[in-house]
Amino acid sequence: MHRLHLRWQIVLCVGLMQLAALALAALVLSHKAREAVDVEMAAAEAGARAQVIAAMNAALRNLPPEQVMAELSATLVEPRHVRIALADARSGALPVARAESRQAHDAAPQRRRAPGWFRGLVMPAQRETRLSVLANGTDYGFVSITAAPQDEIDEVWEDAAALLWALGLGFGLTGVLLVLLIRRALSPLDMLRHGLGALRGGALTTRLPEVATPDFRPLVAGFNALARSLATSEADRAALARKIVEIGDAERRTIAMELHDEFGPGLFDLKVRVGALQRAAARTGDAALQRDAATMSAIVDQIQTANTRLLTTLRPMTASQLPLAEALGDMLDGFRSTHGDLDWTIDLPEHLPETETIVDLTAYRVLQEGVTNALRHGKPDRLRVEVQSQDLPGQAEILCLTVEDDGVGLPARAVEGRGLTAMRDRVGALGGTLELGRRPGGGTRLSAILPLTRNTSPQSEPEPAG
Repeated sequence: MHRLHLRWQIVLCVGLMQLAALALAALVLSHKAREAVDVEMAAAEAGARAQVIAAMNAALRNLPPEQVMAELSATLVEPRHVRIALADARSGALPVARAESRQAHDAAPQRRRAPGWFRGLVMPAQRETRLSVLANGTDYGFVSITAAPQDEIDEVWEDAAALLWALGLGFGLTGVLLVLLIRRALSPLDMLRHGLGALRGGALTTRLPEVATPDFRPLVAGFNALARSLATSEADRAALARKIVEIGDAERRTIAMELHDEFGPGLFDLKVRVGALQRAAARTGDAALQRDAATMSAIVDQIQTANTRLLTTLRPMTASQLPLAEALGDMLDGFRSTHGDLDWTIDLPEHLPETETIVDLTAYRVLQEGVTNALRHGKPDRLRVEVQSQDLPGQAEILCLTVEDDGVGLPARAVEGRGLTAMRDRVGALGGTLELGRRPGGGTRLSAILPLTRNTSPQSEPEPAG
């Protein structure tokens, strides 16, 4: 029973109570009906016995004994609920007339007969009373009186059935009204259930209307207060996550500027001095010094290459210096130039709305991470990159990013790497979504949706020049 909803538990309990009351009423009714039948049969038998005795005494006083039985057959009238039988010792059974009420009852339409189980409950014990006609020691016959309760039982059954039907109909209507009343009274619980489901699904703007039931008003008020608190907490969390991303970008920009402004000139100066050392060694003909200078020059070239790669990773210059569509095109052209053997499909719009730098950097890094992973792990023959901006009715404009390949696809138990996890967190901090899954037909599909927030902030500090 604990698995049922509260409304059905209440209805079931009330229904069981009504059934118990109906059963108790049936038991009481059957007991009273048996008593009524017993009283009725006893009265009928007593009346019939008095009638027979009076008729018998009158016949014995006024007629010869041999004519008494015939006189009884002519004068006795069989009342209702009693059977009178005459048995003449010489001629056998004699007829007995029936009362007019009995004849009218028998002539009336057939009464509905009581079922066998009801007759068994209320049927009294069968008794027979025999009155012998004796005169001068001679037995001239006897009169048999027995109860006939069937008609009385049928009448009681009609009354009892009507009463039970009325009780059943009343209980049924009560149950229907109870269901409607409970549904109306407990409707706030359904609202709470749907509201909690909406909150669980992320609809933190869900609010419940006021209810008329005083018992549920605190629950509704508590739900709305909880929803407001969750919405405030989520807004604070989203703002904090966005701030963390902005701080991270600012920190990477600072490190990139330090590498560019401090480390870059030092490497350039070192490169100039190594070149001078090489020329001096060439003039003196010192072969060992020439080899050492060439080695140092190669090391400086490697450091400069690594420094350039770090600068690109920390802060892609094109992502902040060019419009987003051009920056993405330059980045994809670089991939295509190093992987010319692949079948590339690149769908970029000519123009994208001007947005905040954090959005541009996120879109850039998502495509960069997606293409890099596809080339590194997917081993594809074809690769498709698509960027679209959509203006949904009633919602903010969004940017849809897609990277698809026909490679080996994701393993059965793929573990998400740090780069993809970082991108997912970054996209989530901006209120977007990122999904990675299998592509229909084989391969991998990476998709991201970013809300496009307009660039209303003042110009940020200048980026390091290339």
